[in-house]
Amino acid sequence: MLKNLIVIITLPIWFACCARAQVSTSPVSPPQKVMIPPMAYDDSSITVIWNKPSDYSNVVSYNVYQNGSLAGNTKNLFYNITGLDANSPYSLTVKAVDASGGESGPSNKVIQLTDPSMKVFNVTAYGAVGDGKTLNTAAIQKAIDECMPGGKVLIPSGTFISGALFLKSNMTFQIDGILRGNDNTADYPLTSKRFSYYASGNNYMGLINAYTTTYGSITNVRICGSGTVNGGSDAVGSIIGHKDTILGSNQAKDANEDSARADMITIKGVNGLYLGGLTLVNAPMHVIFISYSKNITVNGITVTTYDIHNADGIDLATSDTAYIFNSSFDTGDDCINFNAGVGADGVKDNYPDNNIRVFNCIAKRGHGGVVFGSFTGAWIQNVLVEDCVFDGTDIGLRFKTGAKQGGGARNVLCRDITIKNIAKHSAIFFDSSYSCDYPSGGPGQFRDITVKNITCTNLKKYGIYVNGLAGTPHTNLSLGNISIDGGTSGGAYIKYCTNSTFDTINITNSTPAWTIDANSTSGLTFKNCGPLPKPVSE
Repeated sequence: MLKNLIVIITLPIWFACCARAQVSTSPVSPPQKVMIPPMAYDDSSITVIWNKPSDYSNVVSYNVYQNGSLAGNTKNLFYNITGLDANSPYSLTVKAVDASGGESGPSNKVIQLTDPSMKVFNVTAYGAVGDGKTLNTAAIQKAIDECMPGGKVLIPSGTFISGALFLKSNMTFQIDGILRGNDNTADYPLTSKRFSYYASGNNYMGLINAYTTTYGSITNVRICGSGTVNGGSDAVGSIIGHKDTILGSNQAKDANEDSARADMITIKGVNGLYLGGLTLVNAPMHVIFISYSKNITVNGITVTTYDIHNADGIDLATSDTAYIFNSSFDTGDDCINFNAGVGADGVKDNYPDNNIRVFNCIAKRGHGGVVFGSFTGAWIQNVLVEDCVFDGTDIGLRFKTGAKQGGGARNVLCRDITIKNIAKHSAIFFDSSYSCDYPSGGPGQFRDITVKNITCTNLKKYGIYVNGLAGTPHTNLSLGNISIDGGTSGGAYIKYCTNSTFDTINITNSTPAWTIDANSTSGLTFKNCGPLPKPVSE
């Protein structure tokens, strides 16, 4: 499978290659940068993604063409093509469709060769029993160890109990039944290090691991299927208003350290990762934790961990080039979270979270929909978030850092997002009040960030909340075409923010509409806002 991996050139992820001019039936421009994301193909399927045209105001959908014939129509920015022949080339283009049904010219063309037919290593052939009782760790690990390059280890229908499993390069791990973690701490080595400056620095390994400290030495791993990964028995107990799974509770107790709990899927140092199709429940801590990795695709997962303590949906840390799309998150902490190290160690380590695209995702009851920080030491940068819905999260777009975290986020574009029913704070949130117990890396800052085409309704506090630091204000923010309805604390709050533009901010049913600290802001521009603000002291 993996010999066909496409090399991705690292550029800002919204960088678009213009398609050649071609005859079209519509004035709309063609989609840009049509591509196959990393590892998003196998012996019978290909997933194609694309960027919107530079002007997409009249685009209502997209037609996807396979070998010159229409494969399907979608309103999304991706399309999953199935039922393909193994070891066969497929030519793919995409056309934008306008409201009248007219098509643009074709996009750039991509040609993808599907993998040869995979040899299947069914875990039942190695003695695994899917009865929901038998401990199958050794049998499943033997199947993994004997899997040939380009092969597939299959978890079939049934419930297979296991401890920590360790994947290797050039393999697919396909779960069509249920893989459930055993609740015994002894089945998970206490040897995982997310990164050296994260909490205790010692964590239990996950249920599924692709883990190396020799970064890049594990390559081309697919974790996929139509089944469920269950981190263990149902949540019990209560910690600061949340619960732990039985395994998480056991791990915290045995290690005498709450943060030592395992991430359910632990990825470290991997080049080429595809994670797709699965339902993920009952994580001991974070559901997916990816660090020091690159060329990552997350497609079509469903995460349900609401009310589990620290159960982030996906944490992408210190990694490069990632695509997260077509997924749903209902989590006990942040839904999609970006981290880049914290404090002096994070700044020194200098592994940014870089070149990331999130699109066509749904976030529900997490602490934030898409979250930048609070570990920001090496910068979170070159990020595009678009065409998402945040419904019932505590905060919508959440940027968080502090006086000692270092770094921040920069070169970020967030657009075409619906934010509603915000449970605890604000829809669009930039805050520098997060504390840090690590040696200081200097103040964190958010800069060069564009947020536009956002609808915000039924908010616990503000539509827009900007709270920087006295010596390091947030700067070069561009917020445009944002509607705010129902902010119970007001429409927008701005403090310690400079050289930023607020264009076409429409505020209704939010009193006061604007709260601006005149002593801590400068260089702010307001255009076409309803109502226009009058600077006032806090």
